[in-house]
Amino acid sequence: MVNGSDWKDINMFKYIIWHDGGWLRDSSDLGYLYETEEEAREESELAKEEYMRDWDIEGSEYDPDDFEIEIVEV
Repeated sequence: MVNGSDWKDINMFKYIIWHDGGWLRDSSDLGYLYETEEEAREESELAKEEYMRDWDIEGSEYDPDDFEIEIVEV
């Protein structure tokens, strides 16, 4: 992972997580860009699991299939 301000002229990747049609998180908004698509995907899955875990604690119901993860080259 590379801090967003450290990259130069190289291809980087970010993830965007959507849930049930609504935007949840864009990794670049948090300053995170990734060197590979695979790394971005792995981090997006961890973030998705974090959302599901937090919602479970709050007693909310969720369907993991309602999440959509988009990997974008930047």
